[in-house]
Amino acid sequence: TTDVHVLHNGRSLFDGLLNLSGASNEAAFSKRLAVAAGDTIDCAVGPGNGDHREDVTGLVFRVKSAGKTHDAAAEFSTAANPNGAWSYGQMSAAAPDAATPDAATFASYPVARVSGAVGSLSNPSSTAWEDVIGDRHVYPNLPHTGDIIHWLRTFDANGQPVFLSEYGIGSAVDLTRLARHYEQWGNTSCEDAVIYRRFLDRFMADWQRWNMGDTFANPEDYFRQCLAWMAGLRKLGTNAIRANPNVIGYSVTGTQDQVLTGEGLTATTFRELKPGAVDAMFDAFYPLRWCLFVEPVQVYRGRKARLEAVLANEDVLAPGEYPVRLQVVGPRNVNVFDRIITVNIPDPKGKSEPKFSLPVFAEDVVIDGPSGKYRFLAAFQQGGAAAGGDVQFYVADPAEMPAVKTKVVLWGEDADLGKWLKAHGIKTRAFAPGAQSSREVILVGNRPAAGEAEAFRELARHIARGSHAVFLSPKVFHQDDTHPGGVNRTRWLPLANKGRRIDLPAWLYHKDDWAKNHPIFEGLPAGCILDHAFYQDVIGNSGWSGQDVPAEVVAGSINTSCGYDSGLLVAVYELGAGRFTLNTLRIREHLGSDPVAERLLRNMLRYAARDVSKPPADLPADFEAQLKAMGH
Repeated sequence: TTDVHVLHNGRSLFDGLLNLSGASNEAAFSKRLAVAAGDTIDCAVGPGNGDHREDVTGLVFRVKSAGKTHDAAAEFSTAANPNGAWSYGQMSAAAPDAATPDAATFASYPVARVSGAVGSLSNPSSTAWEDVIGDRHVYPNLPHTGDIIHWLRTFDANGQPVFLSEYGIGSAVDLTRLARHYEQWGNTSCEDAVIYRRFLDRFMADWQRWNMGDTFANPEDYFRQCLAWMAGLRKLGTNAIRANPNVIGYSVTGTQDQVLTGEGLTATTFRELKPGAVDAMFDAFYPLRWCLFVEPVQVYRGRKARLEAVLANEDVLAPGEYPVRLQVVGPRNVNVFDRIITVNIPDPKGKSEPKFSLPVFAEDVVIDGPSGKYRFLAAFQQGGAAAGGDVQFYVADPAEMPAVKTKVVLWGEDADLGKWLKAHGIKTRAFAPGAQSSREVILVGNRPAAGEAEAFRELARHIARGSHAVFLSPKVFHQDDTHPGGVNRTRWLPLANKGRRIDLPAWLYHKDDWAKNHPIFEGLPAGCILDHAFYQDVIGNSGWSGQDVPAEVVAGSINTSCGYDSGLLVAVYELGAGRFTLNTLRIREHLGSDPVAERLLRNMLRYAARDVSKPPADLPADFEAQLKAMGH
């Protein structure tokens, strides 16, 4: 919640907001500027709304001149200030109520001194701090991908044991229920009630605009689903932490929602228990627990999955040997893996204290069974009563993928995408500018065609004549800072109202992703909040925001965990007689490795082909004016 500024010799070049007045958590500025020796360019971060909680604003500032690039972050020094062209310091506002800083008040920070570690603890009767453990404070991104889970299982503190002082995953804030609580108490004018009501009004506007009533019974049903899935996420992350032999302690962050957020582990603002959270954490913190892992979570039939079992043991089991059964069970109880192993708990007498976790099994196993949900199971056959011992993953049979029978027209520079389509039996041809004899299914990868404006104009003409373009990656619309006008993430969207592409929060405070029952999600879980385990690799953190309402809303994302943000993940727009699909799901990045990505792409192409048998239409009479309005 800050304001940001760029000044040239004290005059404002750019003023922006972060997380205020509907602005996103990112502001970008780029400009070609005539400068002279002795000129100053200032980048400043202001107080925003005056609330400094959690305000940490990162700056990427580069100046390119005469073939040389100056980089404020790369050239930062703790030993010198000024350092070369850069000075770091602070300045005052131009006036007490002014939004723009006064460059004349700039004062440099003193040079920092970096000292060695003070120490992490002091034992009873000790007169000195001892540097014997590390303190980590981490909030990895959501979804927790395989790489993030691996990091949670292995991180340390430069070779020392770790006290994990903060880690957690919050939930949405149930805005409808909070409104009813404040009404029930007759206190709708207190500060929190007013702020939450403002967020609820924005949510209800999205609810109506996107017709979410065709997916959720009512707003209360939507929020019930949002809160319910937090318990599984908490257990997923804690499962990885319990398997980390370097972690000797863990604090769960907040236990109840506070400061207008949904960060609480167990309870909401009005101390109501969050669904499933107590049971999930009882399991996750059980003193003797199986921590199981399968990677990848989405597996093609006939390929290998990595199965790993780690025993978290807080001095529960006596030394000895224990038989354990490991199984992989699939649909209709089909058993594709079944093995008895022996777990040995060594006698610690005369040895250093054992770690809290013990790896007992790791193997790559071919999963050859029918499509569906599978479970990796672990159970003591004698002598131990452990919690955990059950983790889910999914198998997809390539033979069951829906066929794409229509030839796909490829637009843009993405040779690897064409190779993947050919290898999977999908016929393609290159986009041909000019007259078209039929409607087309056009697929756009992650890089635009050469020619920029004219290439996008010609693509728009083909769409308007009745073709359907599928834009797999939002990167294709991006204009970088080498262009006049600077960075623009929606520059080439074929819309007059381009809105923005925003980044929604995806960590402790996070968005909730949802999808409608739409042909693009055929054969996949939809009509609900999206499961982060199932969609682990394809859910990203960006969305389309501020554009006109599309012809079809397919999937979206809403953050009520901290503030309010919203955007669409997949949407279908009309242009003339044709259509185009916008997408921010990470489909392109995971083709070939994730069956969900493949299924979504095939569904998109099949859906785009529904009108290809119709003859091409004439361009609308005002189409050149439409192109001009788009900035094409």
